[in-house]
Amino acid sequence: MQATRRTTILLLQILAVGTILLGAGRVSGEPFLDVYGGVAQTESARVTASHRDCDDFLFFAFCGPETKATRDVGFDPSATYGIRGGYWFERVPWVGLAGDLSYFEAKGNDARFQIIPFSLLVMFRLPLLTTDEIPKGRLQPYVGLGPSFMHQKAMVDFRPEVEKKVGIDSVEVGLDVRAGLTWQFHRRVGLFAEYRFTHVSISADDKGDFSVRTESVDATLNTHHFLAGVSIRF
Repeated sequence: MQATRRTTILLLQILAVGTILLGAGRVSGEPFLDVYGGVAQTESARVTASHRDCDDFLFFAFCGPETKATRDVGFDPSATYGIRGGYWFERVPWVGLAGDLSYFEAKGNDARFQIIPFSLLVMFRLPLLTTDEIPKGRLQPYVGLGPSFMHQKAMVDFRPEVEKKVGIDSVEVGLDVRAGLTWQFHRRVGLFAEYRFTHVSISADDKGDFSVRTESVDATLNTHHFLAGVSIRF
């Protein structure tokens, strides 16, 4: 059931990006497609996990005591990659809209979070070094921000305080903020470097088959992304 749910969410995210890209082609402006990769570093976080066992007998659920623990977890750097599509408006060429689908992990000794964010971004840029060939500027500093719908899968091992490993997934709403610099060396192609910050508060639980909470994970993840990529303009 969880695998089916994860697949459905991922397909919806891909469909949303595709819709933005198709819509961009019909808008009077400058459609773009960015592909990027880099390193993500998640700050240390306080993670809480809980677990309880439940058994059923004649339509009744019998649950044991809840085991719960909180630890401060440090995370290693992670690879991150993604794709972003959208367009810059023609009448106000310094304003744009984009959809961004990406992946990164926050992995420590006791906890691992796999995160797939889909972000809806308002973009702003400053056209510099304009030419007749590239009227929007060869050099384009830009910023973007907006909400991010993050599908996360948490795997937490706080044994022996929590008697079993906890694995749970959910969709959380977070924040995505970024700033970058594009060098458009060709009318259709540019290179960019970007800093990205994502924030998400995770509060996920699994109620099992008896509407009784059997597992839960709570954490707040602040992640710094250092990215580089290619931008294609249409």
